[in-house]
Amino acid sequence: SSDPSPVAEGQVWYNSSTNLPKVRAKLTTGVFSSAPSLNAGHVSAGAAGITSAALAFGSTSSPNLSAESYNGSSWTAISAMPANGDHTSGFGTQTAAVSAGDGGPSPAKNSHLWNGSSWTAGNPTAQYGYAGVALGITSAGMLASRFDGSGPGVANYVELFDGTCWTNSPNDLNTARYNAQGCGTQTAAIVMGGGPGTPQGVASEEYNGGAWTTTNSMNNAMMAGNASGQQTTAVCFDEGNCELWDGTCWSNNPTGMSTPRTNLNNTIGAGPAGTSTTSLAIGGGSSPYQTVEEYSGPGSLATQTITTT
Repeated sequence: SSDPSPVAEGQVWYNSSTNLPKVRAKLTTGVFSSAPSLNAGHVSAGAAGITSAALAFGSTSSPNLSAESYNGSSWTAISAMPANGDHTSGFGTQTAAVSAGDGGPSPAKNSHLWNGSSWTAGNPTAQYGYAGVALGITSAGMLASRFDGSGPGVANYVELFDGTCWTNSPNDLNTARYNAQGCGTQTAAIVMGGGPGTPQGVASEEYNGGAWTTTNSMNNAMMAGNASGQQTTAVCFDEGNCELWDGTCWSNNPTGMSTPRTNLNNTIGAGPAGTSTTSLAIGGGSSPYQTVEEYSGPGSLATQTITTT
């Protein structure tokens, strides 16, 4: 009368409650499924961790300093950020995370560090800006793109984090943008999409630790969405689109989020650098900004309904 658990790949059964035949099999395309909702709203927030051990912090909506952790089945409130949760970006793990690139008053350059139990002030970023891409691990992170209200506006800034200090990278992005998506590591990153227009929205470029190289463009303009994965295999999704990256080209995934929305959290993946097979779409959209969905990519095991075509 219910789906068995655990269940191995290839097992087939009939669920008498739903009157549906089911199978545990690998997905051929990426799918989104509902996950437990947040306790507080988070929009344009920061995030860190993996899908079974995640963090969400900050928000452009009140309370904009709230933070919570996820264990794969529920969200729990943790100590609030001390300041600057507006348009923040995040990376790291559930017990060692970094928040940076806030939308505080110009020329705010605040960053904060989470040690698993409390937040402490970190060293300031080298340049002001918010709504950027954060990626990498706690001891080797990156903050790319951003909007600098005190200077050029849309910016191509790239900064590197060594676990303590922020320094300007000698290699800035080829395409200036903000509210972009990105994933990977400090020496093998990919940044895609962003605003304020279509040229930025489809632009994609890779970093090899020494230079940024423009890659094949995305099929759809994406802004203020989410990316997960690595430089050779990634997924990117926003309000109405989902695309997969194979290291050379972008392709459309047949399905997008169940609740299409924008202003999601910054990059969160499965592991320090993430993978393209599992990710979380946290908050965003419209009030109360508490919706969470889990993405499972092609090749992932999932319980599927057997249908005829």
